[in-house]
Amino acid sequence: MTKEEILAMSQNEHKGKDIADVELSKTGIRVGWIVTSCLALIAAVVDGIVFGRPAFDVLFAVASGLAVVFFCKYAKLKKTHELVVALCYSIAAAAWLVAWVIQLTDR
Repeated sequence: MTKEEILAMSQNEHKGKDIADVELSKTGIRVGWIVTSCLALIAAVVDGIVFGRPAFDVLFAVASGLAVVFFCKYAKLKKTHELVVALCYSIAAAAWLVAWVIQLTDR
């Protein structure tokens, strides 16, 4: 095979996408999600310390997002570990949701 044939096959396989660009986007999204999750959790803890009330809404949102990430990973990888982690985050999200609703009704 010539270089041109290999290049044509690669372009057809990747449908004209720049692999480096796709990988950089994935890395950026992953790092952004980690930073967002950590900052949200820090804000929830500080909110609880300063205002004397836990930020269950933030904890619910972060746990829900993490559950979705691991359910997506499980759907592609079919690894039991991913499912177990997704279910743990789902249970945590449900608990934070219940706590948030209780917090809202106690006003």
